[in-house]
Amino acid sequence: MTQVPWFERSLKFGYAPELLPYFLVRLEGTRVRIQHHIQGMEDSVLSYKLNGKWSIKENIGHLAEVDAIANKRLDEMVAGVPVMSPAVFEPQNYNPWSIDTVLALFEKNRSINLEKYQHLSLSDLTKASIHPRLKVPMTPVDLAWFDAEHDDHHLVKIVEIIRSIKS
Repeated sequence: MTQVPWFERSLKFGYAPELLPYFLVRLEGTRVRIQHHIQGMEDSVLSYKLNGKWSIKENIGHLAEVDAIANKRLDEMVAGVPVMSPAVFEPQNYNPWSIDTVLALFEKNRSINLEKYQHLSLSDLTKASIHPRLKVPMTPVDLAWFDAEHDDHHLVKIVEIIRSIKS
């Protein structure tokens, strides 16, 4: 099945604050969806690089890294910083890690963000900063949607790896 690469997706922003609960449920549900797909998988499968791309562990670790950046960006938006920090990733090889350790990192970072979102005021939710790559203003609501879409992108990659091994 053909997929649109992440950096080629058309993304729209300007979501109303009232939509935040829906996006947060998606962000919270990523943990369960990951666990559903990888339940009972052997480490060799979780570390397998389909076509030289990221493994399942690396996809999950990347989502944890993105949450750390999102946490910083939420603070920047609320503080009125005009342009958010760029997403700078230190290459990390999660394959030697146990899946429990990778999942724990993801769950820790995701929980911090979900908690932070819960404490934002309506005023905070309307504040915007420019996304450094996309060059568009984003509010915390937009960031939650963006990150939920990004989660789905990586879940599709995870499922693709699993299906390639099963076929």
